[in-house]
Amino acid sequence: MIYKESETLELKSSFKEWKEIIISLVAFANKGGGKVIVGFDDNGNPTNQMIGQKTIEDLVNKIKNNTDPVLYPSIVVKTFALGEITEIEVKEAEIKPVFAFNRTFVRVGKSNQKLSNQEVRNLIRRYTLPDFDNQLFTANFENIEWDEKLINQLNRDYLKLKFNTFFDLFESLGIYDGTDIANAAYLCFVKKNTLMPNAVIKAARFKGNSMVHFIDMKDFDTNIITAVENTLEFIKRHINMTVEINQAPQRKEIWAYPLNALREAIINAIVHRDYTDSGNIQIRIFDDTLQVWSPGLLPPEINIKKLLLENRSIPRNKKLAQIFYNINLIENWGTGFHRIVNACLQKGLKKPFFEEKASAFVITFFKEKVKEGINGGIKEGINGGIKEGIKLLLHTVKGKPGKRTNELAELLQISPKTMEKWIKKLKQQEKIVFKGSKKTGGYFVNIVKSSN
Repeated sequence: MIYKESETLELKSSFKEWKEIIISLVAFANKGGGKVIVGFDDNGNPTNQMIGQKTIEDLVNKIKNNTDPVLYPSIVVKTFALGEITEIEVKEAEIKPVFAFNRTFVRVGKSNQKLSNQEVRNLIRRYTLPDFDNQLFTANFENIEWDEKLINQLNRDYLKLKFNTFFDLFESLGIYDGTDIANAAYLCFVKKNTLMPNAVIKAARFKGNSMVHFIDMKDFDTNIITAVENTLEFIKRHINMTVEINQAPQRKEIWAYPLNALREAIINAIVHRDYTDSGNIQIRIFDDTLQVWSPGLLPPEINIKKLLLENRSIPRNKKLAQIFYNINLIENWGTGFHRIVNACLQKGLKKPFFEEKASAFVITFFKEKVKEGINGGIKEGINGGIKEGIKLLLHTVKGKPGKRTNELAELLQISPKTMEKWIKKLKQQEKIVFKGSKKTGGYFVNIVKSSN
């Protein structure tokens, strides 16, 4: 058996590294759990050590004296090669953060990352307080003007819930305890937001590609459900739109950016932002790009470099996510980024850029640039989008081998017909191969060709 270090496995050559062993156990406990195996060097070769009679007892005492809360890992000694190895396994801690030597760590990839003071405070808040959207609203809500028009619309068009008053609705959604409402109720259903200024969405159109000269700006202080379409309407006023007239009975509006991708980005910012951050969601519209800024970084469990591979969601605001899901504003949790990327690629645009900066999560959309006249520019944009899509498909097959055509299409949120074309292209390039039977087989990376 060959052992390789990972997000859940650490290798140590001997118990002389006992401090590093304890730090790794703490990092695992603060994440999803993991295992330290003592008896292998960095290359995974056995060191053929023999375990002394008091070695394990001594390690247990060191763990007990240097972790807070105290960790009680499972320790198993096994015969391996010409010596012995020791497997030390710890589960995810119920009380976080766990400290080692008065510091705390979390496992990221193959390394243990020391948490900053702010990250420690965030972790404590995350595991000791209810989510912000589920905390009780402290203001005198009887004086709040509720958007009953919105509630009636939800009752008629979306929710399959029976309620006679908005408090019945709140109770059915789990955001009202009979006495007090939760923050989610205020954010989603108040008519005008005057009590949570950081939940106001700010949008601006700038001249050129820098934030020097404003052309227009707008603050959206409605509830966050209504704010989605209001924000999108502001964007539409400030991005280019052309009209295509063909045999269809209605004209086709073609926007500089795909509206479904912009709506997805706005909803993602609203639902998943950090509402304990005093900053606002910002929509920045420039000549060549459009940015959506969402306060707060991604959860530490999500690697920004693997957003399109992991296809998972860890909602910071679970109640908000559930409400937006119930009213059909979001679909499957964890697939929004795929829809954003593929909407842009299908339009022939460059893939959006995802990044974290200034304690915010930022999505940058790029406008199509015409370089060789209208027809040449459109062709260039479309071909560029297809190439980006094929790269994304190859990246997905690498990360999730064995998927079939329909599964890949669903995963990347594109049509099966488009997926068949992309698969055909990769097969012609001999970068992927189909393995297994027609009924149960799937696509795998052709390691030799894909590395070229």
